[in-house]
Amino acid sequence: MKLKEALKGVLDENELTKLIKSYDLIGDVIIIRIPYEVYSKREIIAETLHKIYPRVRTIAAVPLYAHTDELYRTRDVQVIWGDENLETTHRESGCSFKVDLKHVFFSPRLSYERMRVAQKVLPTETIINTFSGVGCFSILIAKMQPQTKIYSIDVNPYAYEYMKENVALNKVKGTVIPILGDASEELEKLEGVADRVIMPLPEHAHSFLPLAARALKSGERGGGVIHYYDVSAGRKGDTLFNVPLERARDIISSAFGNSLRVELEEGRIVRSVAPRRYHVVLDLHVVRMRFS
Repeated sequence: MKLKEALKGVLDENELTKLIKSYDLIGDVIIIRIPYEVYSKREIIAETLHKIYPRVRTIAAVPLYAHTDELYRTRDVQVIWGDENLETTHRESGCSFKVDLKHVFFSPRLSYERMRVAQKVLPTETIINTFSGVGCFSILIAKMQPQTKIYSIDVNPYAYEYMKENVALNKVKGTVIPILGDASEELEKLEGVADRVIMPLPEHAHSFLPLAARALKSGERGGGVIHYYDVSAGRKGDTLFNVPLERARDIISSAFGNSLRVELEEGRIVRSVAPRRYHVVLDLHVVRMRFS
């Protein structure tokens, strides 16, 4: 039974229209966004959710427009039913990810995107995963392509510790290399080593594009792929990718002139974040130009 159907007769029609129908099941924890207009009914909503998912241990609420910490990407999560402990283990695509939802960013809604990127990786690639969180992209790639090397970077010390634990849990030690540090500083240390760079931080990834391009392999066969995440506004369609693509090209051109060419391999909508506002991903093939 769906949540709105279960709450008919409990909430009035106006409250039901305000209620967000989607929520995230992460391990044995449910995270639900609750609009301000029905936040006072959060305990009733939680009890109803528990009836639908009796094996859930914890239900936590996030206000609809809750502030997200820019550095660690955490939100103000309030437990409204069950155990106050927000540590759980989520299973996805044959991997296990241990997380504490109070201290780290994790979204099960990115499962398709994680698999999509992992399926593009070739054996023996060297990959840099910036803003890696607890290591989800990195670990899935390592499980599917064990001959790769993946530098997995995050500035959040909680995420770093869980990443190390998840690397051990999924038996990919040596393939995934967890790094605690600021992405800009760590990318500078990894100049010229990568076949592929993953940048899953839509609001700020553009600031790191020159460093990501510089991290790609150099030489005659240099270049590689940047999975670049951005925010785009407008209607769904090919034009939704035009603005972030031009921004990416302008940023790289400003930094490297005509020595790099940027081609779009694929663009897709990752998820909607507001009316006509989307997180998008552009798979950018960066080619080093040769001049005679």
